[in-house]
Amino acid sequence: MRHVAVFGTDPSQSSPFLQDLLNGNSPAYFPEILGKKGMLFSNISLTWFMEEERKHDRFDLTEQQHRSIRSLSSGEQKKALLNYLLAANPDFLVLDNPFDALDAASSRALQEDLRHLSRQLMIIQIVKRGRDLLPFITHALSCEGDRVVFSGTIREYLEKYGIRPRLQLHGRLPAPSRLYPDIPDSLIKFANVSVSYEDRPILKDISWEVGKGEFWELVGPNGAGKTTMLTMITGDNPKAFGQDLFLFGRKKGTGESVWQIKEKIGYLTPSMLDLFHRRTTIEQMIISGMVDSIGLYRQASGLQTELAGKWIRLLDLENERHAPFISLSQVHQRMVLVARAMVKHPPVLILDEPGNGLDDHAAAMLTALINKMAEESDTAIIYVSHRQEPGLKSHSVFELFPAQNGSTGKRR
Repeated sequence: MRHVAVFGTDPSQSSPFLQDLLNGNSPAYFPEILGKKGMLFSNISLTWFMEEERKHDRFDLTEQQHRSIRSLSSGEQKKALLNYLLAANPDFLVLDNPFDALDAASSRALQEDLRHLSRQLMIIQIVKRGRDLLPFITHALSCEGDRVVFSGTIREYLEKYGIRPRLQLHGRLPAPSRLYPDIPDSLIKFANVSVSYEDRPILKDISWEVGKGEFWELVGPNGAGKTTMLTMITGDNPKAFGQDLFLFGRKKGTGESVWQIKEKIGYLTPSMLDLFHRRTTIEQMIISGMVDSIGLYRQASGLQTELAGKWIRLLDLENERHAPFISLSQVHQRMVLVARAMVKHPPVLILDEPGNGLDDHAAAMLTALINKMAEESDTAIIYVSHRQEPGLKSHSVFELFPAQNGSTGKRR
């Protein structure tokens, strides 16, 4: 049976390419599915079911389990979606980046399920990351938007395109927009920290210290407690009080305000993109990081404009300097958000799944920028992920290991 990978496209639910595919109406490239029924397995579908549950109390994916889809882990959510789609007896499945947001164990489990399915029905996989390419794929399409630019076997595709070269950034990292006096060498210290929610253990005896200028990866499977640790660092989690948790030389809860903590931390997560719908320009986005605002609501100074220009040149976006931020490609939006978070050279920069949803080339561009920031600044970087990012030059890794009594952690 033929199974096809589709590279180079990021389809929306309404894109002509995806609609023709699901309706079995792509005879030039998929003659075997002409007039047949396809189902879409994607985060788009999952989000739709979550919204139906929230708005109309429809629990289509979890009716048998008598629980909310939001209460499930990412792996369990995708398993529930797959079972629901298969119950409709499709003739083929379209997989839109099925491994996004899954840890290694959940990815392996899903891949095994899909391997068994591949013996029964055709699989069409939309691929962003080469490492996610399913091993049973036999053929490939490469698209630019809705236009197909390559069609052939998967071997022919890999021989023709291979691995794209990693981006090299030129020029030094711009200087900080402000200085932070009296920052200690020890920035974050967990000393045997344990956390539970309603008698459910999350973390157990976590000991971890982040020093000035260090580059850490914080890794672990979904549900291991990474988010809990981050919210304790950023001041958003009351569980931090009463713990042996030290931030910037002071024990948590000894008089510092949440603002005093947050002003020393730069933060990026892809979900932040939902905050920016105005016609804020790239220049204004970066300047907003200097004044800690969402958007820019006052006239920028000449020094602020000059510094933003240096970041824009570093990112090779000079031609788009005054373009709306929302008009940028996905990877350039991420890079501008990284610049916004880093423009002050904060003592700590937290990057929470920054490469989620990016293709190989885009992830390489973002990784090159992050490596450069680590090499040319005193900012301590915490890169949070459920899977290791190729090419990332972190100094150390702190890994969480889930257990019944709460996740433990160790440096590796």
